[in-house]
Formats: sequence, structure tokens, C-alpha cells
Amino acid sequence: MSNSIDFPRRKGNTRAYFALALIAFLAILFFTGAFSFLSWDSIRDNLQSWQATTRANLPLAIGIFLGVYILVASFSIPVAGPLTLLAGALFGRWLGTAVVSLGSTTGACVAFLLSRYFFRNALTSRLGDRGLAMLDGIEKKGRYYLFALRLVPVFPFFLVNIGMGLTRISLVAFAAISWIGMLPGTFLYVNAGTALGAIDEPKDLLAPSTILALAAFGLVPLLLRWLLWRGTTRREVLRAIGIAVVVVAVAMGIRIALRYSTAPEMPVPIREFSNAEYPEDPALRSVHHGRYNGRSLNLVHRDATHFDFVFTGKDAHIARIAFRNIDVSLMTPSLPEWAKADAGVRRIALTDRQWNRQQVRFEPSEIEIDGGDGFEKTTLVSAELAKNCLNAGLWELLLFTKEGGEKTLYYQGWFTFPLGQYRKLFEQNTGLPYWQHAWYLEHWFDPAGTHIPAEALRTVVGERIVPTAYDPHERILSGGEQNRKRRTTMAENVVEWGDFTGTKKIRFAAFIPPGRYSVANPWKNEYRRLDTFRDAVLRDVICPGSSKPLHELELRFDSSVRSGVCRFIVGGFDADALPILATSDYSKGLYRPMGIGVPPFFQTYRETQANPPQLDPFYCNLLDENDRWIDHHTFGIDGPVMHRDEKNPRRIHIYMLSYERHSLIGHWVVDR
Repeated sequence: MSNSIDFPRRKGNTRAYFALALIAFLAILFFTGAFSFLSWDSIRDNLQSWQATTRANLPLAIGIFLGVYILVASFSIPVAGPLTLLAGALFGRWLGTAVVSLGSTTGACVAFLLSRYFFRNALTSRLGDRGLAMLDGIEKKGRYYLFALRLVPVFPFFLVNIGMGLTRISLVAFAAISWIGMLPGTFLYVNAGTALGAIDEPKDLLAPSTILALAAFGLVPLLLRWLLWRGTTRREVLRAIGIAVVVVAVAMGIRIALRYSTAPEMPVPIREFSNAEYPEDPALRSVHHGRYNGRSLNLVHRDATHFDFVFTGKDAHIARIAFRNIDVSLMTPSLPEWAKADAGVRRIALTDRQWNRQQVRFEPSEIEIDGGDGFEKTTLVSAELAKNCLNAGLWELLLFTKEGGEKTLYYQGWFTFPLGQYRKLFEQNTGLPYWQHAWYLEHWFDPAGTHIPAEALRTVVGERIVPTAYDPHERILSGGEQNRKRRTTMAENVVEWGDFTGTKKIRFAAFIPPGRYSVANPWKNEYRRLDTFRDAVLRDVICPGSSKPLHELELRFDSSVRSGVCRFIVGGFDADALPILATSDYSKGLYRPMGIGVPPFFQTYRETQANPPQLDPFYCNLLDENDRWIDHHTFGIDGPVMHRDEKNPRRIHIYMLSYERHSLIGHWVVDR
């Protein structure tokens, strides 16, 4: 046969002993449930702990993971899929792709060598004439077939490894082609795994874009086969591939240059939604909503941090509205000086600064309103710029009038603040190179498990466990924006606080680009981890961002469904300065987002100027028992609300805001 090769032979007993040892080893793994940790329930229960351990011991974690993956790939243990997804959740898309790529290629090579040197004779003797003829066909186009099978794995991984071990292909060629062919699919699955902590079922990871990309890969082998069938030489094929790579690289370079380009004046398009296009909008809309659409933005760069925002309409009845000399550094990520020393504090501060909404209000006297039909000149009561709680650069313009004594929205437009300017502002605000932080600021990447040392946030001068009441059967309170957002809570018969932490399925309309709510993308939560309230601790603290004594309040929870403690910590506030309110007026209390050095959700421009976020000592985090950050976005918590009791000012009421502030999810009453 043309595919016969004189390989070194092993004695029959050696092969038999090896085969028996291998079978015994795999049997032990199977019957002991050694890979049960890769079950879906196990991953969901332990993911944040694994992420924290990975961050604390990255080299060791990579080594262990790589060893396990090589073992799995070498012997085709059927857990490579979950393991690949887990790599994305533990290491991120780029490092995870590198680790999985190395592990899968090494494992494939181990299986290839076992087939070639230990089991070749046993396998070929069982192939028969048809199998040998197939090997002979593969021999002629072996590299092409290997690349096609790696790119589109229509045959099981182990069959490809074993089959190629019976051909003349060299180990180096096998490894190189396998690595290149598996790389695109590896990246897609690892990238999908980065969202592992935010979904309920594995099927939720396969977005339409992922499926389409995998389908597109199937066209590549067909294209190569067509080129070979037409008589194209290997050198011509390689030249075409090289040219394609260069073209892609140049295109990516041009895209990056355009993405971060800047100019003294930049036209910025605005996205607008009609009433019909955005039925989920929880805003209290004016009867004039939709009558003043059709605006564009001209952004004028005045100095390092100040810009003019000039909004003009395409129709004569729309007024020109201009925000002059706005200090945009107040609305882009910044860092408290004291947060820069610790990498974990720095990362969480920047992440939450970008992920939290900041809506800044301007009075009509603070802006210019010219032209139009007179409606906006005479009835506009508030013009607001918002940095929404999504990726870098996503902003909004909101214009309000008043009807029936209530503030109503008559215009909303979404635009992208130029990323080149955003980059410059970030570097000026923080003193950090933007490219080290660009990925997670421009994409939703969860830093769960990041260690937050308590001593970096404050110094404790006194603490005590304080009497705290929580009644799971108390009826849910609703006021302020929660009244408007009730229809975006996707649940039935949720009337008590305990319904949030019980077994009822509660979802919220997700906040999606460019900055709108969508019931088609329900947002899940982890409220059951709060089902057992343990106690509360009140501390007297000194914060580096303030010269006067402040307070920190910590609520601690156990869970009946998951091990470990959840700690909801609010600090850097003055308990004696909290507003005195009735519970029905809770929304007028301290109403803040999660994070470190973050501004309030809503604030006037003058308040923002007087209280720059990077000088604010306030902080609020969700941590585990080891001071590791729990991703409150995935958890479904957006921040605290606090006020003092109207009858007993020594009593503090504290509430938790749900994801996107759709609802309150709990109410605790603390006696100091």
C-alpha cells in the first residue's frame, strides 16, 4: 500500500499493558466523577470562586487548566466543550483562546503519536481494504483534509487524531495545521464563555452571530477545494492567503485609525426611536414626543476638557439647542487619587464609573435655544446629557417639558461621543494609558472575583453589630422612577420582598445599545443568594477622600442555594446628614449607584462641578467573605437608597435598587 510506513515497533506486551493502563485510568475518571465539576450546576455554583482564585494565582491556574485540557484532548474525554467555555470565563477571550489552543493542539499531538507508535498495527489490521483505500486517498491531499476537518469538525476530534496518525503526515505539519484550523472555532467558543456567569442555560451562549460565524467557516474548505480542483498550485494558494491576511491587517489598521480619529469640530449622527419603535420606554412621555425628531450634533473641541454640544434640526420648527463650554471630564471615567495605588480598587472604580448611568441636568438659562416654532424656547424646562451605563462613548440627549404639573419627555436621541476624544479625556483624568483599559471600557467584560482590600477604602475607628429589621412579607414599596418602570419588570404576582429572594422567576427588561430597554432580552438575577439575612454592622470610618468622620453600613447574607456570604457594603456617607423622610418618599433620599468614586445617577451640572466624582469618598460594593468583588450587574443590583426615619432620626432605612433601578428588592431598618 502507498500509505505503508516503517514506524518503530513496540513489543506486543508493551502495547497491551499500555492499553490496559489507559482503560483503567479512564474508568477511574469516569466512575469517580472526576470531571463532574464541569457540570452546568457546578459551574454556576462555583464560577465566581474559580474566577477569584484564577486572578489571585494566574500562572498556577493556567498550568493546572492547561494540564487538564491536554489530558481531556489526548484521550477525547467528552468535556472539552464546557472546558473551552470555562476558559473564557476564567481567562478572558484572548488569554483563554491561547490556553485552549495550546491545550487542544498538544492533546491532539499526543493522540496522534499514540496512534502512530502504539496502536498503528492493531488499527490498520481492522480497517480492511476500504479503510486502507481511504487512507491512500487522504495521503494525497492529507493537509487539505486535515485543515478542513479542523475548521469544520464534522468528524469526532479523536477520530481525526487517530486517522492522521496512520498517514505519512509529519508531526510538525499535523500540529501546525491543527492549530491554525482549530483557532477560529476556539476563539468563538472561548469568547462565548466570557458571558458564562450571566446566563441560565448553556444554549443561551450561542448567539446568532456565533452560529453564523461557525457556518461561514464551513465555506473556507469548499473554497480551497475549488481552488485545488481548478489546478491552482499550492504556492498560488499560499500567496492568495498571504495577500488576504495583509488586506485584513490593513483594513483593521484603517478601522482603528478612523475609530479613534479626532478633529476640532466633528459631526456626530444621532439615533432616534419613534413611539412605535420603542414601546418599552418607561419614560413619562409628552404628547409632543416624536414631533421634534430629526436632529444632528456638531461637537466642538474648545480645550483639553471642554466641548460645545450644538444640536440642530433638519426641519424649521426644530430649535437649535447648544450646550456651551461643558467640562466633559466630569462625565468620563476618572479615579480618586487614593484609588490608584491598588490594582483591584482601580479596576473596579473604572469599571463601575463606565457602567453606571450619569444623567446631568441643565436649566434653560444654562443653554442656548434659538429658532424653531417657539415651543422649545418657551416650554423646555430641562435639557439633560446622559452618559449611559453601557460601553464607552454611548451618550444621550433628553429634553423635557411640563404637562399636568409633571416633567415629561418630548425628545430623546442617542449618540456616540468620539472615542478618540474619550481616550484623551481618560488618560488626562486618570494618568493611565488608555490601551491597557480600552477592552473592558468599550466592551462588557466582568471583573468578578477582583480583590477589594477594605483598608484601601477606609480606616475603621469603631464598629458594632446593630439591631436591624427585615420583613420578607412586607409589601414592596414603589415611588419615583420605579413607578414608571414597573412594566419593565417581567414577573407576575410579585408583591412582597420575599418574592425576590424566593423561587419566583423574575426578569427585567435589559438595557441594550445604544441605550434603550428591551423586553426581548430579559435580564436575569441572583437574588436567591440573599434569601437569608444574617445581620448588619455599622462602622465609624475615616476615608481618604474626606477629612471628617463618616460611616459604613454592611448587610450580610447567607444563602440556602449557594455556599458563601454576600456582603452589601455602603460607606463614605454621613449618617447624620441623611434626609429625614417617610418611606413613601424614599426616592428623595441618598440614591446612588454601586462603585468607588462614582457620581449620583441624576445631578445638576452645577452640583457635578461642585462635587467632582473623583473627590467623593462614597463607595458601595457587593463582596464575598474574602473581599472579592461580586459582579452586581449580573447579580441584579444597581445601588442603595438610604434615609433617616421621619419619627426617629437615629433609625436608618436602607433599600436595594434592582438592575437598572426597575424596582426596589428589599428594605432593612437599622437602629443605631
